[in-house]
Amino acid sequence: MKRAACIILSALMLCSCTAFESDINEQGTGQDTVVIHTDSAPATTTAEAMTTTDTDQPEITEPVVITLPSYPETEIGEVVYEQEDCYKLYEAENGSLSGYAAAASSREGFSGDGYVSGLSLPDSSLRIELEIDSPQHYSVTVCAASDTPVSCELFVDGLARGMLEISGSGEFEAIKFDNIYLTPGEAIVSFEGLTGECDMDFVLLENSDEVYQLEYSITGELCTPQPSESASRLYRYLCEIYGSSVLSGQQCSVGTNLELDAVANVTGKYPAIRFGELMGYASGVDTGDIELSIEYYQNGGIVGYVWNWMQNSSCYLEKSGFDLSLAMTEENVSGIDSDEIESMLESGEITSECAALLTGIDRIAQQLSRLDDLGISVLFRPLPQAGNTDFWWNCDKESYQWLYELIFERLTDYHGLGNLIWVWSAYDPEWYVGDGYCDIISLDVYDFSHKPWDNQSRVNQFIRLEDISKEKPLAISECNVLPAPANILRDNAYWLYASVWSGNYACNNSGNISTEYISTQEWIVFYNCSAVITREKLTESSSN
Repeated sequence: MKRAACIILSALMLCSCTAFESDINEQGTGQDTVVIHTDSAPATTTAEAMTTTDTDQPEITEPVVITLPSYPETEIGEVVYEQEDCYKLYEAENGSLSGYAAAASSREGFSGDGYVSGLSLPDSSLRIELEIDSPQHYSVTVCAASDTPVSCELFVDGLARGMLEISGSGEFEAIKFDNIYLTPGEAIVSFEGLTGECDMDFVLLENSDEVYQLEYSITGELCTPQPSESASRLYRYLCEIYGSSVLSGQQCSVGTNLELDAVANVTGKYPAIRFGELMGYASGVDTGDIELSIEYYQNGGIVGYVWNWMQNSSCYLEKSGFDLSLAMTEENVSGIDSDEIESMLESGEITSECAALLTGIDRIAQQLSRLDDLGISVLFRPLPQAGNTDFWWNCDKESYQWLYELIFERLTDYHGLGNLIWVWSAYDPEWYVGDGYCDIISLDVYDFSHKPWDNQSRVNQFIRLEDISKEKPLAISECNVLPAPANILRDNAYWLYASVWSGNYACNNSGNISTEYISTQEWIVFYNCSAVITREKLTESSSN
């Protein structure tokens, strides 16, 4: 069976990035003159920015006219996938052994004539040659055993495919790596960085059809009871492009556009979405960030906000000392006014912790209503990384979901905000708040391995996230490594958007683009790919 799918031509891969590199030195093939305001502070994380008590805004200087580089847009090519059944078992003892690696048979439960031992000894290795008959996605299963927990990195066809984690039970166990795209010929399986002694039994190669079953059909109906026209229009647009394009996004340091300017200065394009941080506003600090979002919207961009909520100057459970369980109440407090809050606090019906939460929500409502009044819709991501117990709002599942629903009901019902598109940030799928409280499901992805970019589409995370709900578009809400556009298309992993986190993930202290995790060429390729939507394309399509 043959199946056609769009991918970027192989020229888009890193091997072709030298062409972009030469363009950088020549400042591109064309030039766009823009005005850049120099009111940005040095790059910091949002937490660092808000732990200071200094609320003075940076002095705004005269705008500086600079020239942005311009690059040709990378076109989309087409490839034919040939889906064929495949089931091939490769015994480890028949592979290529070196050093002290040798066949053994003393451990029970092996397949074939034995297994390979001695791989943790110096200069010892195992290589297994897979015969690939057709270009398609495969799963690779490794069967191994160890007496203590052992891990190593699995390489297939020269690329790292993930960590092989062996439990140490003493019995052979199968570990499966899904959705690896391979082309006809030989593909070498190897193992690097073994942390201890283990026995390798076999490698199983099978065809995988998960990526071909992914579908993109979202209704476009918001969970907000009475959404604004601008929010409904934007969400319909997001659902329409979902499955065909990826929106570029960028998180900004609090009260600055430093990261946006750094990206534009290198790529020649601005992100489609400007993501800001609300933590300061909840603490009563005017960060000036709302004004920057308004300006970005007026220039054709989409506005987004994350809310890392600080208590006692910290988001973290241990540092904040805030006990969310003490705030929980059976009383319906989502619709009470300030006088009722004070009265219930005095009577003991609610605790000071509960009152503090309501005050924080109301402060955020004041800022979001400024955007609502201007017809500006917001991709709103409160309480990120649901299930990550490092944060005070994630002390347990029950209290987290109570707080999330309180925020939702107070903002939408009591304050009447209809401009919010609700983004739920996953860490533990079991903490999902439900389709009635969510419009977009997102995931934070950080990769500090510095492995080749060709391996990045995050299709397996995409599939696992889709298991939460097939009725919501999926997005990368934070990352330090952008997914490669060629592989987004090849693996059919169309994230709604991908947003790089702020600070040194995107720019350095000099305000220049950061290349610690994303190379200059990768920045340029991503922002100048026809499958990626930038602010310029939003303006052209008048979608916002």
